[in-house]
Amino acid sequence: MATTQTSRGLIAAADPVYDPREADSRVRTVWIWQLSFAAVVGIIVVVAALIDPEVLAIPAFVGGVTGVMATTVVALVIPWHRLADSAVTALPYLDLIWVGLLTFSTELRLSHLWVFPIAWLAALFSLARLALGLSAVGVIALIEVLVNETTPVSALRVMITVLALAFVGITVHATARQGRAYRTLLRRQARRIHHTLDTVSVEQRRVSETLDGVHIAIARIARSGELISSNSAYRELYAFDEVDPRQPAHSVEYDALRGTALRESARTYARAARGEELDAERVWLFDPGGTWHALSITSRRQEPRPGEEPSTVLIAEDITAVLAAARRRDELAAVVSHELRNPLTGILGHTDRLLEREGLDPDVRDRLTIIEESGERMMRLISAILSAAPESASRPERDARAVTDLRSIVEASVESYAANAAERVVALTLASGPPLPMWGDAFRLRQMLDNVIGNAIKYTAGGGTVKVSARRDGADVEISVVDTGIGIPSVDLPRVFEHYFRSSAALDSGIPGTGIGLRIVRDVVDAHAGTIDISSEPGTGTTVTVRIPSEAT
Repeated sequence: MATTQTSRGLIAAADPVYDPREADSRVRTVWIWQLSFAAVVGIIVVVAALIDPEVLAIPAFVGGVTGVMATTVVALVIPWHRLADSAVTALPYLDLIWVGLLTFSTELRLSHLWVFPIAWLAALFSLARLALGLSAVGVIALIEVLVNETTPVSALRVMITVLALAFVGITVHATARQGRAYRTLLRRQARRIHHTLDTVSVEQRRVSETLDGVHIAIARIARSGELISSNSAYRELYAFDEVDPRQPAHSVEYDALRGTALRESARTYARAARGEELDAERVWLFDPGGTWHALSITSRRQEPRPGEEPSTVLIAEDITAVLAAARRRDELAAVVSHELRNPLTGILGHTDRLLEREGLDPDVRDRLTIIEESGERMMRLISAILSAAPESASRPERDARAVTDLRSIVEASVESYAANAAERVVALTLASGPPLPMWGDAFRLRQMLDNVIGNAIKYTAGGGTVKVSARRDGADVEISVVDTGIGIPSVDLPRVFEHYFRSSAALDSGIPGTGIGLRIVRDVVDAHAGTIDISSEPGTGTTVTVRIPSEAT
């Protein structure tokens, strides 16, 4: 309602885009105007008193100073946001009166102080109120002239003062109005930008939720090697740490089923980071749960936008079920080949022999001919179906054990953990040496090494060391991993190979773990007829020594 509109309403009326925070800011601006005016008046009073103390005896001057100070106190104390607009407007009008008193019966000529209330009215109020203020100045100045002096020069001075103040007021009013228009425009633009950003954020969430619902693993990798984004299928497939995705993936890529683990530089992530484009390339992935996944990998470079780093989109489709279905299809084809084609061959053979007999009844011969032709059509159909099945799918899985170089397996494992060790500020070193040919399962040996080296790095604090070495000792090969980690209490050493067991030191450290790594290590060592020895001292470190026969046993 117009009769109860507050100063907030005044500001809202002057600015159609009302913002409560802006209203509060303008109320504070009113205080600043009054305080600035009072400060100038105070300085003038002090200087005037120093120059001519008698000025403080002039009643009008004292009344003007007192009025300014009293108005300032009122401006600071009264809650203006609860009062009507007229109460707020009264402040500059009162200051006009006080300036009139300051200029009355003195030689100081303080009429220039009218600039403050006039500028105040011009900056924050309407043009009509500015005109009212200028009229008040003219009346006050005219009264002063009539009381003190009535010369034409005095009248001219009044006119010049009013005109000058009018020019200043109109200029300030126009500038302030333009500034308010700019602020209104900027606020509208800011709201539009925020609305656009909110819309983009919503769309990004929708896209992310859509990608998370897709079973195909998708990741975007920067040329620097940073994982920019990925969907849940990719994170789950490669077993990334949900808390810190920058940690290395726990799943390992291999060149074939139960084959050789790919080196860090040959893995699909590193190749995508280099900008390589892959087309349905086959890799095998072994996850921490012990499951193999056949993946079809495709990658495409993305054109960077201005200011963006080049990146590559990596798409990994789990085709394990497809290969299993193909294998089952080919097995069925083999059954069809054996169970249908062979009996059909016998049928066709006997039919042919019957047709060679002399003296067959024509009706019987016709029927035998139909049987023969139908059988031949069925044989051609079976042959066409069997020829469509790939021969490789029905080949038996190759033997996992073969002559392999243990040195290269150790080097590959150490290389894969180099980045993790560097991030944890752990010095990971590998003693050099000649090749170590041996008879073994390269996949299982790599699995064993990854568990031992991974544990050593995980339980070693920053600044510590992990030293890996491999050498030949007689008929055996010996692998040693020495760390300066938290160690294992002696009471826990007999139980470290139990399923899901974790030492008290590991539990107290707060480092997450499952307690199955060393059990896997022992299973691999036992499968190779080897031995494993663990010695440890809490707070000092742990040494794991594995010995495996180099020849087949």
